[in-house]
Amino acid sequence: MAASEQSTLVVLTTGKEAFVRANAVLQMTLMVRKTGGMAVELLLLGPGVEILRSNQKNSAQFEQQLGELRRAGVRISVCEVSLANLGLTRDQMFDADVVKGGVEVGTRVGQGWNVLTF
Repeated sequence: MAASEQSTLVVLTTGKEAFVRANAVLQMTLMVRKTGGMAVELLLLGPGVEILRSNQKNSAQFEQQLGELRRAGVRISVCEVSLANLGLTRDQMFDADVVKGGVEVGTRVGQGWNVLTF
């Protein structure tokens, strides 16, 4: 099986309104990367971009989880359109690559990646 067929894009559209679910998705993403031996990317889209906010109640926990993901080799990206729609700016966020979410998903699908959405 080619590497692209084993690669996975995890798209998180769940924000702080569902903390437990967002937390579970971050943990699952880490385990997929650690145990699957495949390229894994995390894309935060729509309300999902809120977990990158550095000034909220659960920021410390999300910052720790995002750091673990990065150390494991997971690329973290955030949709610039979603940021703008929610009135968020880069200086309010933890570090992530800023991308056009729809383009990112389309590119990965075209490359044969698995796409998981939550």
